[in-house]
Amino acid sequence: MQWIIITVAILIPLALLAYQYRKRKSLARTITADKEELFIKNCKARQLTGRETEVARLILKGWTYKAVGEHLFISEKTVDSHMQNIYAKTGARNKLSLLNMLYSAWL
Repeated sequence: MQWIIITVAILIPLALLAYQYRKRKSLARTITADKEELFIKNCKARQLTGRETEVARLILKGWTYKAVGEHLFISEKTVDSHMQNIYAKTGARNKLSLLNMLYSAWL
């Protein structure tokens, strides 16, 4: 009888923790999807091309120009050219201001 009480006393908190974990994970996926949708909307509003949007996404994730170039099969100079176009179209002066512009709810 004592084993049953101990087992129940352990299993109930574990079940609650598992439920809370799944709930948080679901919320994180929703927030990520919302951020991605907002990013795409802001890129379109600023008339970035599809390639410029890809480059901006990777750069804002912290990728280097070299890594972006290798991933997209383009040269570092082409990545730099895309970034110059992105900065010109958005009016951003650096990556931080670009990040704030493209992930902001305010256009």
